[in-house]
Amino acid sequence: MSRMTLLALALLALLVAPGPARADRQPVIGIGEQKAGMFDDPRWQRLGLRDVRYIAPWDALNDRHQRALLDHWMAGARAAGARVVLGFAHSLRSRRLAHTLPRPRAFEREFVRFRARYPDVRDWIVWNEANHPFSLTANRPRRAARYFDAVARNCARCRVVAADVLDVSGMSSWLRRFRRHAHRRPRIWGLHNYVDTNRFGSSGTRALLAATGSGQVWFTETGGVVLRREYKRGRITREFRHSHRRAARATLHAIRLARLSPRIRRVYLYHWRAPRPVTNWDSALIGPRGKPRRSYHALVRKLRRMR
Repeated sequence: MSRMTLLALALLALLVAPGPARADRQPVIGIGEQKAGMFDDPRWQRLGLRDVRYIAPWDALNDRHQRALLDHWMAGARAAGARVVLGFAHSLRSRRLAHTLPRPRAFEREFVRFRARYPDVRDWIVWNEANHPFSLTANRPRRAARYFDAVARNCARCRVVAADVLDVSGMSSWLRRFRRHAHRRPRIWGLHNYVDTNRFGSSGTRALLAATGSGQVWFTETGGVVLRREYKRGRITREFRHSHRRAARATLHAIRLARLSPRIRRVYLYHWRAPRPVTNWDSALIGPRGKPRRSYHALVRKLRRMR
């Protein structure tokens, strides 16, 4: 083989060879928090995060108290220049309504009202933790799919989290049933991967990626758990406590899980400040007395490295 032929082959190899590996794509990091006080906290401001999440009762606009809370929170988000993803959950207007799923037409009617009241919101979660064993849609994936169709139909240019699920047993089968009943094509899936995050695994996240096949994935709620309680008839039946050191490790693991696939685009850590007293859940970055926890400091260091 001549020298010129060797040179030509070498040049061809350079042309078809893949380029240098790109730096790891970093996910968008956000905070899920129900209290507007976060926006005034200098520690949140120092993080430089602009993505936030709020979960509202699906009929909040018919409830004076819930509507006022949401308006106040949205005003804080706007003043801070934050990008909001707004999600829906069961009613809080009465005990009966809290255990009643809205009819699809009623849900659609309320969503149209939400769009009119908050026209700047382009990111939506159709139903929070739709497959949770205690969720009203746990055994009703068809109803959840109809809610998704209603949102997608009325907000064509929005980013809609079609199904927002928890990484528990039966998640994959629930998603398959949801997909069968959805008329619109889901483009974003939501995951609360607390099991993976706090057990330092990845099976639930991988299962969601496999069950959905395509579309973006957002970790719409995750974080390192400090305290979780289960109740029955008003009494604590089980309690799980974890150290702040372990919770910080879990928080970092949640962000690392986003590297499993380029489909995973956002990570919303829940939540900002622990209530006082804590009732059933605490995965906050700031303690109930206002002191930053190890999770907060770990997040600060991680964000510096990511930038």
